[in-house]
Amino acid sequence: MTGDPTPPSHPLVGRQRRLIAMLRLGLVLGALLALAGMLTPGRAGERLAYGFVALIVAVPVLRVGWLTLRWFRRHDLRFALVGLAVLGVVTFAGATAW
Repeated sequence: MTGDPTPPSHPLVGRQRRLIAMLRLGLVLGALLALAGMLTPGRAGERLAYGFVALIVAVPVLRVGWLTLRWFRRHDLRFALVGLAVLGVVTFAGATAW
């Protein structure tokens, strides 16, 4: 047998590496905040736990916002409008809870 046995790279591989890096950072920060919130006594631990909850809510919202902007740039209005609707529901829920 001759030739390179590895298949050619797919053109879409790596196109969202910054998004993946942001999600991984959110995962690591979330784990650290949760651990610190459990181990820190008193009011400081409670604030760290609130920070963890805020991060767990914010990371998916940032992901939807990121993808919505991407869909608008690519002129995929159907997905972009769905993304805006999802962000609108989250905003409305947050405003109602406030």
